[in-house]
Amino acid sequence: MSSLRLPLAFPVLLGPIALALLLVLLGTSQASESLTKAGGYVVLTFAALGDYLFLDAMSTSTGGKALPLGQPLVK
Repeated sequence: MSSLRLPLAFPVLLGPIALALLLVLLGTSQASESLTKAGGYVVLTFAALGDYLFLDAMSTSTGGKALPLGQPLVK
């Protein structure tokens, strides 16, 4: 998988996305407000991770320091 060659922040971002999709799907199919609400909280988590990645891209593109994103899982 090519995302494993990216810094650790990118594969870590994929986990909460999959979890949010699962929670919202289960919440919708079972008409469970608590599962849907938990999915919403997970969405806020991966949005925060996405913001961190955006800040890194913005900083490096304007000549600033790169934020620490972690080592790749596979070299």
